[in-house]
Amino acid sequence: MEQISYVSLWVGEFSSTEELENYLLIGYTEDGDAIPSQFEKDFNIEYFDEDFSEAHYEGDEVHKLSQLLEGCSYDDVVIPNFVEKYGENLPINANSMILLYDFEYNKSEDHDKTHPVKYVGSVRYE
Repeated sequence: MEQISYVSLWVGEFSSTEELENYLLIGYTEDGDAIPSQFEKDFNIEYFDEDFSEAHYEGDEVHKLSQLLEGCSYDDVVIPNFVEKYGENLPINANSMILLYDFEYNKSEDHDKTHPVKYVGSVRYE
């Protein structure tokens, strides 16, 4: 859900940049209507602004949250806020992250289902 000044984080493990990109790929019908990405389907997200999102494939398995978020937008605020709120160690083995800015995800019943990514949480970035 849209929430100005908040950023939501998911982490996961992918085999390549292409696999992460395919997971986030929004399709379109012949009429131009959007077909939700697998990510949107997995987490029941109706819409997010792609211009305010970041996804990164690190390549090697990463265990520290600060390491995975290094270089993201607003990293001087985002990293300390996530580490303070959720701890430094990632909840799963991860080599990829997805950030949605101006978005605060609300957990749903399927939150605990097995997906390629795990929702970590949301923090203020401004």
